[in-house]
Amino acid sequence: MLKKRVVLLGAILLAAVLVTTVPQADGQWNVLQQMDMEDVRDYNGVAFISRDEGWVVGISALDMDSPGYIGHTRDGGKTWQKAEEPINQMLNDIYFFDKKNGWAVGQEGMIVATTNGGKRWDIQTSKVGNWLKGVHFVSPKVGYAVGMNDTIVQTTNGGKQWSVLRGGEVAAAVGDEETVVLNAVQFIDESTGWVTGVRISPETGGQDGLVQKTTDGGKTWVDQPTNIPDILEDICFVDANNGWAVGENGIVLRTTNGGDSWELQTSGTEEKLLSVSFADGAVGWAAGGGLGVSIIIHTTDGGATWVTQTIDDPIISKVPANGIFVLDANNVWVTGNNGFVVSSSK
Repeated sequence: MLKKRVVLLGAILLAAVLVTTVPQADGQWNVLQQMDMEDVRDYNGVAFISRDEGWVVGISALDMDSPGYIGHTRDGGKTWQKAEEPINQMLNDIYFFDKKNGWAVGQEGMIVATTNGGKRWDIQTSKVGNWLKGVHFVSPKVGYAVGMNDTIVQTTNGGKQWSVLRGGEVAAAVGDEETVVLNAVQFIDESTGWVTGVRISPETGGQDGLVQKTTDGGKTWVDQPTNIPDILEDICFVDANNGWAVGENGIVLRTTNGGDSWELQTSGTEEKLLSVSFADGAVGWAAGGGLGVSIIIHTTDGGATWVTQTIDDPIISKVPANGIFVLDANNVWVTGNNGFVVSSSK
């Protein structure tokens, strides 16, 4: 059963692609797209290579044969064209290293890749059958994907072959063994990277927000202290020292020493934060939400203070924001359920 087949009934009443200007608490957002009743879809991830050209991935809820969705825009997100290749699994995340080379990952170990700027997408063999949640590349050759059941896979040749670094086995059932779910991955070079998610211990009945770091290209991973029980959904580093992780209950963690220690920041929300992205060490955004609410928060001081930016739209304000992409401080996109796309530009 596909995870995101549920469509909010209230949203079905609207079927339009709109371009409007929505005032924000400390900025301006442009509503570029809302749901089209003839092609209901959720956008889980977003990536741009310029202020005009970008991609979204997710699920086309009404397409039973090929529900996986890849959309391409050349006008900054106002219009989207679906990739021609049929994809039979929902996609969760997308990453473009440059204008030609991109990868998307999703349900049941799905990995698809392009080497020509999205003109063609080819399925790659991940060697795993469980859900992949995040993907990141440090060059056109070297990349990583992470997911359910403590899965980390790596490629050193652009995805022609993937190697399972750990995990990769589909859990048969919920049991007494410790479970790790990895939601996001980021590397700053071929040696140093982080994963984030949650560790669940049935024996103790508890869970821990998880951040792990590698300095040897994924061969070994070391737990970093988060001191929280909340699931962490995404991570963003702007350099080797400065990074943020976000998750459920409005959690925002910040490190200034590469993750050796993490401090809790006051986000101003208790909604789940699903995505975080920074332009530099000061300016960043996080986005998320849940049933009946969408949330975007913004900082200009590295997270010392966060300002909530409520989208004043009757539909978008009631559905979760799943992905955020920051090209620079002046060009930001947020995507979410029911096919919504908003952008902030100055």
